[in-house]
Amino acid sequence: MSELEIFERYPQTRALNHVSLCESPTPVDTYPALAAELGVRDLMVKRDDLTGKLYGGNKVRKLEFILADALAAGHRRVWTVGAVGSHHVLATALYARQVGLEPHALHFPQPVTPHVREVLQALSTTAPVLTLIESKNGLPFAMAKTHIREWLSRDKNPYFIPGGGSSPLGVIGYVNAALELAAQIERGECPTPDVLYVAAGTCGTLSGLALGAKMAGLPTKIVGVRVVDKVVCNVPLACHMANRAGDLLREAGVPDVPRIGAGDLTLLHDFFGAGYGKTTPEGRTMIERVALHTEFALEPTYTAKTFAAIAADAESLADKRVLYWHTLSGADLSGLLTRAQVDWDLPPEYQHLF
Repeated sequence: MSELEIFERYPQTRALNHVSLCESPTPVDTYPALAAELGVRDLMVKRDDLTGKLYGGNKVRKLEFILADALAAGHRRVWTVGAVGSHHVLATALYARQVGLEPHALHFPQPVTPHVREVLQALSTTAPVLTLIESKNGLPFAMAKTHIREWLSRDKNPYFIPGGGSSPLGVIGYVNAALELAAQIERGECPTPDVLYVAAGTCGTLSGLALGAKMAGLPTKIVGVRVVDKVVCNVPLACHMANRAGDLLREAGVPDVPRIGAGDLTLLHDFFGAGYGKTTPEGRTMIERVALHTEFALEPTYTAKTFAAIAADAESLADKRVLYWHTLSGADLSGLLTRAQVDWDLPPEYQHLF
């Protein structure tokens, strides 16, 4: 693991709490056959599936700052929220255990697929403390109830991590990622992309990339593909999140941190389908097409819908260099799945999911 690019460019940021979890820089690979099939000039993929052997994907970069903050403040456990198949909840639990923190999570339902079951099986190996609510509509009340319960048990010292790891500190993980891409461009490892596509859930990754790209002076258009309900994924929220992260960087002494406005990112809303975790025909098609040309895989909730957006935009991208930022973990979970004993390690209310 090399030193973070943000530390290299802005030594003041070394004052931020950080724990090394991510295997970076992640490569930028090209896929000419897939580009030709889609009808785009060039297709590059930022391989954030390779951010960690324990677990990869976009959450690892965020957790480097979030878990370090929890440790520095003396916390002994963390709690977070997500769907039952949440990669964020799994990544948080795995890396929390690695650094000595106890993971707790509040889950809400989503359509159950084989992939969701695998995530839950892997999660069970971390001995998490889990609560499952009946519907995501009850999430605000359940979160408030959990906050109160955790506050009343302050001797256990809980630390709350927002869904998706999308806190200002988590966003800094993707500011660094954009600076990492800029450094790869400067070293001649890849050309400057004209447009960058990334899945947009709780907006942390999108916000960080928009801010980091602007700090680096990249002319790349930043496009998020919404894969969750609009109430938690919209342009004003993404800009607000980026600017809160920018405030932290200013407080750390980074000069001339730009503000992010609506013109600095684009959010596409037409690929969400019937709901969170529900597959779309276009997404299913892209899972099959991409598998023919690449060594990484898509899944239906986030990445397949993002690739479907690229395919739909292909006519306007015919003369563009396109970069797709891959956010799904590529880590081998077989060892965890072998050890999983869901009958013993998951609460009774989870058993009907298997």
